[in-house]
Formats: sequence, structure tokens, C-alpha cells
Amino acid sequence: MRNKIKPMQLANVSAGAAARVRLALLFTATVLVVEVVGGLWAHSLALLSDAGHVVTDLVVLILSIFALGQVQRPASPRRTFGYHRVGILVALLNALLLGAIVVGIVVEAVRRLQHPGTVHGGVMAAAAVVGLVISLFIARLLQPLERDLTIKSALMHIWGDAWAAGGIIVAGLLIAATGWLAIDPLISLAIAALIAWSAWRVVAAAIDILLESTPADLRTDSVVAAVKRVPGVRDLHDLHIWSLGAQSRAMSAHLLIDDQRVIQAQDILAEVREVLAHEFEIEHTTIQFESLVCRPGDVFCVQPEGHPHTDDAHDRVTRRAAG
Repeated sequence: MRNKIKPMQLANVSAGAAARVRLALLFTATVLVVEVVGGLWAHSLALLSDAGHVVTDLVVLILSIFALGQVQRPASPRRTFGYHRVGILVALLNALLLGAIVVGIVVEAVRRLQHPGTVHGGVMAAAAVVGLVISLFIARLLQPLERDLTIKSALMHIWGDAWAAGGIIVAGLLIAATGWLAIDPLISLAIAALIAWSAWRVVAAAIDILLESTPADLRTDSVVAAVKRVPGVRDLHDLHIWSLGAQSRAMSAHLLIDDQRVIQAQDILAEVREVLAHEFEIEHTTIQFESLVCRPGDVFCVQPEGHPHTDDAHDRVTRRAAG
């Protein structure tokens, strides 16, 4: 007995998200131009490192638009749950791109520490200010959509840019004031560490979904307790909760109901589904009813595994008496 995801509602959300991501893509391209020009002019590794990160931002945003479009595709006989996990695969690819950028930044930072060059701190700081302002705008634009893992992975890139720009501003001012050139590659290493942490968070979230783990913000005992408060429910067991995608949850379970309420199974189901949807945001449910006593004619009655059916038990008692 299933409560299906509302495809039209999901499509509308995805279309609105795609429009925001396209706008973010335009502003991110602006950041790239500013940081490349500023980095070359100032001879700043930190700016060029962040510009390299911005290149991956562009790729990430393009992939995110693709993933959001895939989510809108209807389910098929082969892919009965639809294409919700395309976004998860895109998030993993985003994280791999971040990892590659981290390696490149670290290698170049070590080289710069060994052989420092001239850096124009004022130009470096000015370019970073522009990048910071635009990054904060993009982050605010995408913030309402961060529950989607695809968007969340893109936001990780954008926040990484914002923090990096803040660090570059500080470094540029220090270089202009003191001439301490080592701060440029040191800030680059800090940027690399921040990017690596962001990538790991995305990878961990994606792996949890692919392994069909219970969502981190759910406790199964809380779900059981809430369902058992529904009149007529005795127990909830064989419970499995997982994520179809970043914003879509599914659940399967066996529901033991009172023997006297078997004929009201559909009413109980409706109330249980209401509890699951409103309290735990579980939209897709598969529930098997069970009752300790099933009588001939009970339509929605299945007994727990290993529990003898009433008629079977009666027949065995009759045979033993006759023997």
C-alpha cells in the first residue's frame, strides 16, 4: 500500500531551483574573470588558486542544472523510482573535482613557499573584495535550496570561495603593509584545507544515501513511538527508512494492528501515512498489515511470520483430538 511522491510538485520545485542555479552560474563566471585578471596582475597564487576553484564551481553548477533537469523525468518500467539519484552521482563528481583542485593548490603552494615571488597586495585584496561580494550574493541565492544534495554540494563550493576571498583580502592587506610574501601560499594551503573538508562532507552525505542509510536527522525509535500513538496500532517492526534522493524519503514496515480493528485497516493506514508525512517528511511508504488473529473473510489480514493462522491452529487441535 503506497503513498507516491507528487511528481508535479517536485517538477515545479526543480524548475525554480534550476532558474536560480542558472543565475548563480552567470555571477560565478564574473568572479572567475575578476580573479584570473587580478591574480595575473598581482602575481597572487591565492587568487589564482581560488580562480581554479571557481572553474570547478562553473562545472558544478552546470552539472547541477543537468541533475535538476533529470529529477523532473518521470519514472519508467526500468527505473521505477525515477531519476532522483542522478543528483547524488553529480554531488560525488563535484567532490572528486574538489579533491583534484586541493592537490593542485597544495603542490603550487609548496613551490611558492620554497621560491616566493613578488605579489601586489593591494591589487590582490581589491580583486578578492569583488569575489567575496559576488560569492555572498550567490550563496544567499541558493541557500533556500540547500536541502537538495546537488545544490548543497554547489553551495559548498560557493562558501569555499567566500571564505577564500576573505582570507585573500587579509593576506593582500598584510602583504601591502608588511611585505610578508609567505602569507600568499599559506593562505592557499588554508583554502585547500577548507575545500577538502567541504568535499568530505558532500561525499559522506552521498555515501549515506547510496548505502540507503536512515537519514541522519531521523531516529527509528521516534518513528515507531509516533506510529504506535495511532489508535488501533499495536507495533511497528521490520522498519526500513532510506532516501531516494536528497529530498525524498521512503519507508517500508510491518504494522501490527488490534485484532478487533482489522476491518478498519484502510483508516489506520491513512492516519499512519499522515503522521509519517507531517512529522518525519516520509512521502513514499510501503506498509504490510499484520494481526495476531485472522478470521475467514478478513480482507486486510496477514499474521506475523511464524504465527499460526487461526484456521490452521484449529485444524491441528481437531486432528490431535481425533487421534
